[in-house]
Amino acid sequence: MKMKLVRLVLIVLCAAIASGPLDAQEQGLINNAKTPHMKLKCVNLTACQWTDGFWADKVKACHDIMIPHLGKLMGDPEIIHAYDNFRVAAGLIEGEFRGWSFTDGDFYKYVEALSCEYAVSNDKAIDQKLDAIIAVIAKAQRDDGYIHTMIQIGYGKSGFLHEQEREFSSTNEPFTAGGSHEYYNFGHLMTAACVHYRATGKRNFLDVAIKTSDLLYSMYKEHPQTLIAAEWNPPHYMGLVEMYRTTGDKRYLEVVEFLVLKRGTVRPEPGSFKGADHSQKRTPIRKEVEAVGHAGHGNYLFAGVVDVYSETGETALLDAMERIWQDVAKRKMYVTGATGAHHYGLSVNHDKVSEAYGKSYELPNADTYNETCANIGNAMWNWRMFLLDGEARFADIVELVFYNSALSGIALDGKHYFYTNPLRHVHDHPHATKDNGSRNPFMSVFCCPPNIIRTIAEINNYAYTTSDEGVWVNLYGSNVLDTKLADGSELKLTQSSDYPWNGSVKISVEVPASKEFSMMLRIPGWVQEASLSVNGQAVDDELLPGSFFGLKRTWSTGDVVELELPMTPQLIEANPFVEHARNQIAVKRGPLVYCLESVDLPDGVGVHDVVIPADINLRPRFDESLLSGVVVLEGEADRVNKTDWSNQLYRPLSKNRAKPVSIRMIPYYAWSNRGQTDMTVWMPLDAAE
Repeated sequence: MKMKLVRLVLIVLCAAIASGPLDAQEQGLINNAKTPHMKLKCVNLTACQWTDGFWADKVKACHDIMIPHLGKLMGDPEIIHAYDNFRVAAGLIEGEFRGWSFTDGDFYKYVEALSCEYAVSNDKAIDQKLDAIIAVIAKAQRDDGYIHTMIQIGYGKSGFLHEQEREFSSTNEPFTAGGSHEYYNFGHLMTAACVHYRATGKRNFLDVAIKTSDLLYSMYKEHPQTLIAAEWNPPHYMGLVEMYRTTGDKRYLEVVEFLVLKRGTVRPEPGSFKGADHSQKRTPIRKEVEAVGHAGHGNYLFAGVVDVYSETGETALLDAMERIWQDVAKRKMYVTGATGAHHYGLSVNHDKVSEAYGKSYELPNADTYNETCANIGNAMWNWRMFLLDGEARFADIVELVFYNSALSGIALDGKHYFYTNPLRHVHDHPHATKDNGSRNPFMSVFCCPPNIIRTIAEINNYAYTTSDEGVWVNLYGSNVLDTKLADGSELKLTQSSDYPWNGSVKISVEVPASKEFSMMLRIPGWVQEASLSVNGQAVDDELLPGSFFGLKRTWSTGDVVELELPMTPQLIEANPFVEHARNQIAVKRGPLVYCLESVDLPDGVGVHDVVIPADINLRPRFDESLLSGVVVLEGEADRVNKTDWSNQLYRPLSKNRAKPVSIRMIPYYAWSNRGQTDMTVWMPLDAAE
């Protein structure tokens, strides 16, 4: 009786916290306002608004096209069937489960995107749509808090469940099959519910997530081994920590601390769907030294472990994350920020792994995988690492992913998608992608489209952070920030820039009264000679690439900061151990990786025929009529004479003399928007002087 009373008091206290007013700095995408080991704090969901240029255009397209189209797909009973699964589980219509075990989680991503869009737009129609959707989800939830439509409805024998899942989803019982993605769904439910609560102030979705979180706590207390055995794809680490931050209920943090402790101590049964390395389970997290498994699972896991460290301060967790980060960033990450080299691979321990990181320096181009979700997960992990102490190396990767390997996952029309993101595609060349060089209007595994769309809907939340020192400028572009500093004083910044096409940044300051604080400006790692002025006076201090420069002074309304980040095209080479890029170069300008498409070459010249001189002069030119407006790079390269390789694997070196050829390169994210074309990021280098 006493324990029940204590539990009741906890529930009442949590309800009081969750129903009370939120401070502005507690309405961020991550509510880390009181997180003790994150130095940088997120601004609230509405603090930053893009006003013009690159991200403003993407956000507008997200509102006008991407989210509405995604909603149609999610609600279509003949395509994704996601909404109908909830309606069936709620008893509103009859039917059987259709889709994949993770379809619920992908629907929650859509709800999260809607919530962020509402926070920025204040569109009442979106709010009403959210209420209707949440009512169905709440009705579908069991009284004990369990919600997973595949298990609740039962997939029966009709074939509606995808056949690939039958080998590890052989039961309709909860918590009995690791591959059923229950935790993936729970995690995205929790995250979306927290964002919805901050965006709207309504508890209706948060209450659903509280019931599910309470269920996991009960499982942890009563059936801990069952809880561990069923765990697989781990967004619930981030979800449970966010539930703790939102409600103040420490039980949720207790559950995820337990899961982190036990991960790597219970391995899948012999002959199970995947080996222990698949979900990073062979080695306890605190002892892990490398990323060995599924890149999407791994990046979500690492992001969640950073969240746990940020609340507990356990240095063993941070040490492990630093070791794994060094492994990924220095040995297993593509020049675009992508991760997950192989569709199927074997880990260093010879476990079967799908969508795998691969071994060190194993970075193929044409037959790489690079799932869009895994790439976004890399940004989420690095974002949390950045919030810990404000190190620019993490923010640089966040930007790299956003502009390249994440954005490449959606077409310029907002209605076609990539699941995989290769760095070379040539017609009839062997590849391991799902997409075959063409973005698709639908894919059976539909996790990536709602993920990139929610990321675009949330992109304003990454532009700025605050700390006791002042305000941090993380992403550049035209926007307005209206927020409060750590001491509660008001601050408004107006940023004007054509970034990423141009590296000129102008920031105007507005404060109620003169105030001393630091403006921390990110000097990207790619920049070579940045310069800075305040009110027309040059700042002589050295601006180190790959760092934040702290501009500390007493600020007044009307002060203007001007930052110049020259965007000289750069030829990039890979570590010699990366055999797939040996004697080749890639091209970057600013944060953008560029590629060569066959559609931009003269007739009869293929992407394999182009050789890049070491002294090539690539000239930037903005073309407003091309690919919704992009800066192209134009120059003179060499071409080798096309010869017949049919029925030949090897032959004596050809003595053909190279001839000049004009090339035009475009940003990598924009490839495959002009029909079926060949494409390459890495190109042979002619290093002769």
